[in-house]
Amino acid sequence: MVAAAASANASSSAAAGHRESVDRVANEDALGRIGEEELEETNPLAIVPDSNPIPSPRRGLSPRPVEVAAPGAGHGQGDEVSVGQVKKDEVETKIAAWQIAEVAKVNNRFKREEVVINGWEGDQVEKASAWLNKYERKLEEKRAKAMEKAQNEVARARRKAEDKRASAEAKRGTKVARVLELANFMRAVGRAPTKRSFF
Repeated sequence: MVAAAASANASSSAAAGHRESVDRVANEDALGRIGEEELEETNPLAIVPDSNPIPSPRRGLSPRPVEVAAPGAGHGQGDEVSVGQVKKDEVETKIAAWQIAEVAKVNNRFKREEVVINGWEGDQVEKASAWLNKYERKLEEKRAKAMEKAQNEVARARRKAEDKRASAEAKRGTKVARVLELANFMRAVGRAPTKRSFF
């Protein structure tokens, strides 16, 4: 009876070892497909996955696979480890690390694009401001020229008006002097003026 139990125990441990090696090969293939074989990033600013990740809440909802006792551990001691669960946790951790790295790449790309957009916006605003300042300077020059021209026209008109006033005043003075002269002549002669004007 003891011999039969020993042979059964040996055959079950051999089967478990074979199953474990098959599972390991299958998992290595699966991990290779999700990027396990890629070169690790050497960027000092790269996001490094946490060695003690926070357990995902989804893990508690999935059915637990059949647990296999670890070699050298006693039954019922709480040292039983599920190989499938460990591998699933490993895959989940790698997926989470990949997700964090991809999100960081997207965010970094967005920040670079934002810097480029802000630079372009600054250039456009600067160009528009320079054009507006240039246009305002031209308008100021035109306004100054127009003001100068208007002031010159006003000064010229005033000069001409003064000349015309002076000429009219001279004519008036001449005519008044002539009238006074004729009046004095008529007084001297003693003759009254006729109805006809001398002018």
